[in-house]
Amino acid sequence: MHIKIVMTLPPEAASVPLVRRTVAEAMRSAGVAGDCVEEASVALSEACTNVYHHAEAEDHYEVVITLESERLTMDILDSGNGFNGQLHQPTMPQGTAENGRGVALMAAFSDQVVFDSVLHDGGSVHLMKRLRWANGAPTVAADAAS
Repeated sequence: MHIKIVMTLPPEAASVPLVRRTVAEAMRSAGVAGDCVEEASVALSEACTNVYHHAEAEDHYEVVITLESERLTMDILDSGNGFNGQLHQPTMPQGTAENGRGVALMAAFSDQVVFDSVLHDGGSVHLMKRLRWANGAPTVAADAAS
């Protein structure tokens, strides 16, 4: 099995639930376990939210989702200003903090998180998650697991 979804989106709040629903539906249709779907959806939502909060209004961003037999990869690419090393700290902030949980959630719900950036020339977030299949998953999942 190999499913690839490529989306080019404006940096607007409405793009985040669209991306989240798209990846969740693809994973559910393939037979991925519900908790695995939710974890991947949260990690992707956080990465996309960071883009929409930090992107220039005229910039679009691209999301490339690849669902394979053993893993899901999600690449979020933008052409904005890039980001500094501060983004790479996956620690959860204090409970009273209004922001700053995104990177920690990406790290908690993914098996691998890689940030790359060129200052003033864009950035990327690469998320990888090992898949867990639902009991009684469709044939496509059974083929993938063997």
